[in-house]
Amino acid sequence: MKLAISQPTFLPWCGYIGLIDHVDKFVFLDDVQFDKRSWQQRNYIKFNNDKHLITVPIKSKNKRFQKINEAEIDHDINFIDKHKKKIFYSYSKSKFYDQYSEDIFKIYDKKHKKILDFNLDLITYFCKCLNIQTKFEFSSNMKTKEKKQDLILEISILMKCKEYISTLGSKSYLDNEKKFKDNRIDLYFYNYQNIAYNQLGKNFIKNLSFLDLLFNLGKDSRRFIKKNFFLMKDKNI
Repeated sequence: MKLAISQPTFLPWCGYIGLIDHVDKFVFLDDVQFDKRSWQQRNYIKFNNDKHLITVPIKSKNKRFQKINEAEIDHDINFIDKHKKKIFYSYSKSKFYDQYSEDIFKIYDKKHKKILDFNLDLITYFCKCLNIQTKFEFSSNMKTKEKKQDLILEISILMKCKEYISTLGSKSYLDNEKKFKDNRIDLYFYNYQNIAYNQLGKNFIKNLSFLDLLFNLGKDSRRFIKKNFFLMKDKNI
């Protein structure tokens, strides 16, 4: 069984969707500390031919150490209408905007209380669009004891996986290669190439939200992601 573990991110990038597509089970690391100004609450879209950051406001007063599954959206800040307008002006002329925008805006209009639920709704919808049927699990449902670098290994053991797929950037726990081997778990690292696609606008911009790829390529986004996704055994490559 192939396993990946990651924090639930807002409008995730293409490599994130590619990772979900590649594994059998994907564990959302939802009971670790919420990181303000992280991908957990913001991401990039293409606006006026430039990289533009959109952010979901989070209640943070006296909540310095709150967990991801505790973080609440601050609806006193009218971000929903602003996001919808930005997305409209950015992508309304793209080939597949009409096919997906209404459903995405319906998710926005639910006005979720927590960022976790909002992110999960969007991620689940993206997977549905591409017919990705990976099973989701949550770290908060597991009786884990370890922290930081050992937490990933503990979850991998609990899930009885044979292969664990990690991002190259997750250096906080990648020094555990021997421990994975001792537990008969093959550790792989994935990389995502940013080959240019037929993107709306003058210049191609990489590392945007998956939203950009979906509006431009539609269901063909899955084939394109697979083409860009590959694994490595050596994290130093």
